[in-house]
Amino acid sequence: MSIPFKSWIPILGGIGLIVIIAVGIAAFLFLPRQRPHADQPLPFPPPPDTREFELISVLPPDAIPAIVDPVLVSAETAAPELNPDERVIGLVINGDARAYPITILSAHEIVNDIVGGEPIAVTWCPLCYTAVVFSRGLEGREQPLVFGVSGKLLHNTLIMYDRDSETLWSQLYGAGLRGPLAGTTLAYFPSVHTEWEAWRNQFPDTMVLSKQDTCIQFNCDGYAVDRYASYYQSSAEGLIDRQIPRESEVSGPKELVLGVVTDGNARAYPYKVLAETGLINDQVDETPILVWFDPSSETGTAFVRRQDDRILTFSQDPEQAGILVDNETRSRWLAMTGESIAGELSGSRLVPLIATPAFEFAWMAYYPDSTAYQP
Repeated sequence: MSIPFKSWIPILGGIGLIVIIAVGIAAFLFLPRQRPHADQPLPFPPPPDTREFELISVLPPDAIPAIVDPVLVSAETAAPELNPDERVIGLVINGDARAYPITILSAHEIVNDIVGGEPIAVTWCPLCYTAVVFSRGLEGREQPLVFGVSGKLLHNTLIMYDRDSETLWSQLYGAGLRGPLAGTTLAYFPSVHTEWEAWRNQFPDTMVLSKQDTCIQFNCDGYAVDRYASYYQSSAEGLIDRQIPRESEVSGPKELVLGVVTDGNARAYPYKVLAETGLINDQVDETPILVWFDPSSETGTAFVRRQDDRILTFSQDPEQAGILVDNETRSRWLAMTGESIAGELSGSRLVPLIATPAFEFAWMAYYPDSTAYQP
């Protein structure tokens, strides 16, 4: 006996609904999850009154040539040019990972680039060992700024200028000091100062600023070594007079610290202390802070250890380097980027703080009221 066609309609409809639900579940489970939002630059805190600060001219503008047309190559292509322990500045914006070798940066100090669709400037001051990545976009301006090296210093640290307005900008304050845009603050993107091997292991698809192609651009002798290598090992403290008394130092003028700024408060974490602790759950004024440090690659990062209204306390994963676990939800986090990769908070990201390595004499000159972390 045949079943009338109309009797099949509810059955077919039910099957169709089941298929749709199954396809939806499969898509959720097996398609790659997208980041919940695009990476946005974060504002620098307001700087102190800099009108009385003296800027010292040591070179003509552009005597150190900034890079404005960078050539980047794959990690595989760049690998023969780089030693495993070579220092790089690494950053990731909207999934686009980049590495900038310090040997190139020491010769040029600024790289104007576009990463993940965002115009950025990678800045490096070899005299003070400081690295900050800025957004080149400013609200109300159609075109991004293009930065060059001014040849001036403030407390021995890089002063940039933009080629449109010729405003002078401080690297460690992220602010315009002199010129039409004086008083304007830039926004920053988080970055890490690390070893090439550590960065490539974390981000195997990273692009790398090419030594060979950059050398062709500037007709140079190569970037095999950092031209400031002997300075790093010497007792010299920049090029201009010291700005701080020696009794205010935490561990020594040429000692490295991880300098962190939050809500206008600065704190220095000496590398010697970080090498012993590795992970610090700290509090600076009202801000709960997470500081992570890998002694083998001398890589440090800092984040606000708060997710929504919940303060998190972190510990190292004893079985996997570079992975942190929060005690509250047992979620797992990447220490380099502050992104949760598993657990209740998977997909969440901690807010990164302004954090840079620095010689202590430079950090204390810029932030004389900076506190020092004491274990």
